[in-house]
Order: sequence, then C-alpha cells, then structure tokens
Amino acid sequence: MTVTDPVGCLTTEHRIETLTTIHDADPDAWNRLVGLAAGSVFHSWQWLAAFEDAPPGAFEPHHLVAYHGDELVGICPAYLVHECPRLSYLLELGEFAPVGPVLLAHSLAALDGGPLAVPGHDRAVEALLAGLEEAARSAGARVWGVANAPADRLSGRLMRSGYATAHITTSYRCATDVPSVQSYWAFTEGHRRRKLAAERRLAARDHTVLDKPADTDTLVRLVHSLLRDRDTPVDVLPEAFLRAMRTRLAPFERSITAADRTGETVGVFAGWQFGPVWSVWLAGLDTSRLPSFVPYRAMAGRLVESAVTSDVATIDLGRSNGMEKRKLGAHPVPLHLALKALDRGEQAALHASCLRLEQRCQGSEEQLDMTRRCC
Repeated sequence: MTVTDPVGCLTTEHRIETLTTIHDADPDAWNRLVGLAAGSVFHSWQWLAAFEDAPPGAFEPHHLVAYHGDELVGICPAYLVHECPRLSYLLELGEFAPVGPVLLAHSLAALDGGPLAVPGHDRAVEALLAGLEEAARSAGARVWGVANAPADRLSGRLMRSGYATAHITTSYRCATDVPSVQSYWAFTEGHRRRKLAAERRLAARDHTVLDKPADTDTLVRLVHSLLRDRDTPVDVLPEAFLRAMRTRLAPFERSITAADRTGETVGVFAGWQFGPVWSVWLAGLDTSRLPSFVPYRAMAGRLVESAVTSDVATIDLGRSNGMEKRKLGAHPVPLHLALKALDRGEQAALHASCLRLEQRCQGSEEQLDMTRRCC
C-alpha cells in the first residue's frame, strides 16, 4: 500500500498515516481488513472509490490507516467536507455554523461509519481517533467527527473522548443466521404470519418478485421517483453518484426487484452483500403508477427468506419505515453523529447544537423530515 501525506501521529503501538486518495490503497488488502474487522460494504474499497468518482457534494479524501510495524491493522475512511446537503441540513437543524470545512469519518450517505481494526488491535481505534484530530488540524478544519456511528462501543468511546453526540436516525437490522425460514418467522404471532402471507399472495397477483437487479437507468429513475414523492431533494443521491456506486459495487450487488404483468420493473430494493452482511441501502418505486409501495411486503419477505437460506447473517434494511421493518423481525440500531472542535467555546456550542438536533430528530414531524432529507 502506498501511503501519502503522513499525519505524523505516532503511538507506542501504532503508526497513523493518511491517504489522499483511495486509489493509493491496495483493494484486496483494504477489503481483507474490512472483513476481518466485521465491517460492511460501506467501508469497502469499492464504496470509497465510487464516492471519490462522483461525490454527492464537495469532498476531499483524508483516509487514515493504522500500522503495527509494517502490518495494516486499522482504517478510518474520512473526508474533508466542503459541501454536503445532508450535513448542511443537520447543522441547520442544530443551529450550528462551523467556520470552514468539517473532517468527517466518513459519510452520512452510508449506513455506518467510523474506524475499524482487526481483532487483537483494539487500541488502533484509539490511535485512529487521535489521528483524526491531528488530520483535522493539518487540513485546517476546526470541527471533525464521525457520521452514523452505531450505538455500540464506538459511540461510548466517542462520548468518553468529549465528542458532542446526537442520535440522528435509526437503521433496522435482521439477524438471519438461523436454521430455517420457519424458525425465523417463529418470532411473530400466528395471525401476523398469516397476514403477511396473505399480503404476499395479494401482491403476487399483479407483481412478480425477482432476485435480480434493475438496470442502471431504471434504478436511477425509480430511486429518484421515490425521493421526489417524499419531497426529498435528489441532490442527496444525485444520478452520477448512483451510477458510480452501481459500477464500482457490482461485485457485491444483491438486489430484489418487482415487475408488473408486462415485465416492467416497478420497484427495487438495491443492496450489496459484503461478507455475511447484506446492506439493502436503496429503495425505488414507480410512484406515477403505484400510489404506495404495493409490493413492499412481498419483496421484503423474499429478501428475508433469501438471506436465511444463504450465507447472510445480518440484513441491514436501512433507515425509515421502522414500523414495517419491525414487523419483519428487524431490531433498531441508533446511529449517531459525533462532533468535536478545536476551540472550547465551539465545543460547548457543539454540545448544545447536538442536544437541539437530537430533540428535533425525536418528534414525529422532525423525524419524518430527517427521513426525507437524509434517507
């Protein structure tokens, strides 16, 4: 791996350096680490390459890497953010206006973020977080942080380190590492299972659910159709970004589609499997023809059962529509935005801002608006 632009951050165990482009990293070595560290497609080399190809805003890569001797043991994808519609909206909600760019690890578009380390090198995470602060100073960013950090040990680390945090949204995940389809659905009451089966039969009258992707033009059209129907600006998922993701992530794609009686694709759950994690990141619908997500239950049921009968251990169903996803056996995973500033006064303002942001994300109207803007 070629490393450029050293941060100059040293610990007794780990050396932290930065990459100013993901193309300076070896894809196989990078993805091998992501797999060992139980990461998902959102930390993969291909995701970061696509983000660099056509970012949904103005970003500069500042990816941190941790070495133990000559061994790569940790990564922390990060970007110096000059313009991002999602981040701008969140800061507006929190009534905080940072001076200059923000160094963020790594993107609000992803379903998870933050540093990863291979087993046996847990302290590399601490070194990477320290390196994130040093990288922010070197890049001239007064504010830095982690986007969409799951509510786990990482969130606790960030809080202990003085980061201002806000629960901004929730991702819904299904544990599908079970012996059979029947054992998976055993969690729900009999009448709910019968209702789901009836809804799937009803959807099957007019739609056929397929284990195959939509073509790129159809994917873009359906995703943008659903965004517009929810009054969401398409600049959160611009066409060039969707096309870059589709091209780069092709080796991992695993999508579910619904076709009408003529064979035309009218709905899509676009997802990618990395290791045992299947991230169903995008949804699309022909809203000009369907007033609601008519084939949703049939597609979701097919998705779950396809995962149970394969090597998928976890499905990440993404954000929004939590009530429906809970009916499928999904459990909520809170996602946090964590921010820190150089100046003590700015840090105090960040804590107040994150408190306001979290409060506004909890109300029904604000939560709906967050879903629309941050999908």
